[in-house]
Amino acid sequence: MKKNFVLSGGGARGYAHLGVVKALQENNIYPSAISGTSAGAIAGAFLANGFTPDEITELLAEKLTFRIFGWNSLSRGLISFKKVADFFEQNFRYHTFEELPIPLFISATSFIDGRQKIFSKGSIVEAITASCAIPTIFPALELESIPYVDGALSNNLPVEPFLLKKKNVISVHVNPIRDLSEKRGMMEIIERSFHLSFAEVVRQSAYGCHMFIEPKELIHYSLFDLRKSREIIEVGYRYGLQYLLENPHLLTNKTFIEKLKQRWRSSATQNP
Repeated sequence: MKKNFVLSGGGARGYAHLGVVKALQENNIYPSAISGTSAGAIAGAFLANGFTPDEITELLAEKLTFRIFGWNSLSRGLISFKKVADFFEQNFRYHTFEELPIPLFISATSFIDGRQKIFSKGSIVEAITASCAIPTIFPALELESIPYVDGALSNNLPVEPFLLKKKNVISVHVNPIRDLSEKRGMMEIIERSFHLSFAEVVRQSAYGCHMFIEPKELIHYSLFDLRKSREIIEVGYRYGLQYLLENPHLLTNKTFIEKLKQRWRSSATQNP
């Protein structure tokens, strides 16, 4: 079975995409096309390059940590993305969207007017750099005189390339919102506010998708838990298997004619 995959942003929690996709592939579900933003754009780019989830894990798990990042001044974005971009260039099998064996869409946000920009041509690494540019953390990427920042700011579940095919979409969201507790530290309040600002757009994007997979245990991990990458991947894998086990009806890929025949047989049985 092939479906369009939509992968959300989520910082270090984006590693969960690899676990979820591994669970899907073990159940013979593969991407026909991929749309991703931020961390989801990174996972999606490697998948579209033809890497398996296990291969991506071995490439990234111990290498994509804070040690690979450089430092900038606050005015330019606190952390440089250059070494990460160079790492992607060195490890991708294909470097432009046009070369990819699986169609890929990467979203970013115009820092001028907040409009979503979907990249599907040209340099993959440039698109990822724009899509991951969290304001104040990473510098914006300027393309054709427009500065682009994190795609999550316009939609953290970028289903737009598949709006007319949402019933054929598997969406994976790695930012579950934890229950509101009485004891809330400042970082928890900031992160909660950050995710609540996306929540309604994410709900609208998820509505009507064939599957919406959101691993609940990810509430125990922060955006910056890069050292816990293998744990996060395992969380995604276990939840992916659980989701499929609890929703076996979603594993069928019946055509319209097959569904029509099934309804006809059911009707004939009920009305002999």
